[in-house]
Amino acid sequence: MRFIQAKNFTKGRISPVKHIVLHTMEAPEKPKTAENVANWFAGKSAPKASAHYCVGADGVIQCVKDEDTAWHAPGANSTGIGIEMVGYASQTKDQWNDSFSRTMLEHVALLVVDIAKKHNIPLRKISADDLKVGTSGVCGHVDVSKAFGKSNHYDPGPNFPWDQFVATLRKLACG
Repeated sequence: MRFIQAKNFTKGRISPVKHIVLHTMEAPEKPKTAENVANWFAGKSAPKASAHYCVGADGVIQCVKDEDTAWHAPGANSTGIGIEMVGYASQTKDQWNDSFSRTMLEHVALLVVDIAKKHNIPLRKISADDLKVGTSGVCGHVDVSKAFGKSNHYDPGPNFPWDQFVATLRKLACG
């Protein structure tokens, strides 16, 4: 795994990691998109945002160390690990099932299982209501937006294959 340090993040953490937050990059499914977004997070014109990881079909790039706080989901930054996935929140079910997305989601699932083991995070999908009461698990940026009202993002989108993804996580964790 390559490391490209994001420009904007907070050194250290004020809370233990309890959440893994999935995002979409809002960028096309192409080789090098994850690397390009990682470089954008690191560049001179970097947004006031970052993620711990950028993932595409061609692999995983870490942008912020797990022990530091990325600026990816206001309300859950201090308790979350943020994973940016190549693609769009507007993707259809078929687009989430194309070859690029299937390969990328395999990389994401392996990464999520590894993070969950390190931080004792249950491999379950959590909702906005779960976030509000401090339940630990995996969620989308949409859930953080609904829970805390500090952003209006709705990624990874209504067609993200949550049931299939969580089943894959559990299968990987057992195997």
